[in-house]
Amino acid sequence: MRVLLFLCFLFLWLPVEAQIDSVRLTCLPQKIESLQAPDLLWMYRQRDTLPNHSASGDLNLVIDGQFAKLTDSTSLRYLASLRVDYPALDSIWLPVLRSEVFAFEVQKDSLKHRIGQMGWSMRFLQAVRNLKRQQELKNSGRSQVYLSFHNFNLAADVGLYVRRKYLRISPRYTRMGQEAKQLGMFWGGDFVGFPDPGHVQRFINSADLVSKFPALAFEFEKYRDHYQSIVYRNANRLNKVRDTKALLMTLDSLKVGKVCACQIAIMPKEITTTSDYALVEVNSTQNWVFIKPRQGNGYFYALGRWAFVPKK
Repeated sequence: MRVLLFLCFLFLWLPVEAQIDSVRLTCLPQKIESLQAPDLLWMYRQRDTLPNHSASGDLNLVIDGQFAKLTDSTSLRYLASLRVDYPALDSIWLPVLRSEVFAFEVQKDSLKHRIGQMGWSMRFLQAVRNLKRQQELKNSGRSQVYLSFHNFNLAADVGLYVRRKYLRISPRYTRMGQEAKQLGMFWGGDFVGFPDPGHVQRFINSADLVSKFPALAFEFEKYRDHYQSIVYRNANRLNKVRDTKALLMTLDSLKVGKVCACQIAIMPKEITTTSDYALVEVNSTQNWVFIKPRQGNGYFYALGRWAFVPKK
């Protein structure tokens, strides 16, 4: 079933891609009559409102002079992700992903059993990986992404052994990948541009994960500029970045209609905002939002909503 869905995705992807390529996502200024605390978290995460995205620490949310309280579980997960430099995403999102993590564990056990029946020795070298380690791997060139399925406990690295000696390169990984795919997993040896024969994962790509669990878009949004730079650098080789482009399309589609901070900073008529903490403050009467990181200056932006507009 998962393979069938993937084939349908490929069949439909090209016309959808062409349609999306004719428009761009932008924050259109407009009067916002009402908004909720989660809207403020999304504006803080918005890539063009902060010089960097280091930890917010204590983050104050204010709507028309009143501190906004977060009560829903999704917003509390967003806040937990924002407050520290390297949030434990596998723990934060486990209540949401529990069924997928469990299903992946079953797949891993089945894969190990199958490989064992072939008389081969196999170990899972690493499954869950913390975010700091993931970014170290990216910066050293040993990974292509800042955010991995490993960070959600939805991927695993496999090691095959002969007489207790680890096989770094071996045709056996191709057979292992075939067995993994028969179990409904996705094999890293099929990756375009950066094949990883010792890797298996639960979802085909990040777009698939975010489509099924839209709340996770919040985590991927942090690295939007990275994804965009990958697509721009490979403008003439889009087959190599199809998954990245699909992720951006998914993120864009989920943002349409949401409240946003319009990119050009403004100077409001009245300024009363001061804070030594990270802050997102909204004045709905004057239709502005003030966004300030833990360290550094804050800026005022006109409120608006995300929308697709034709490219010029």
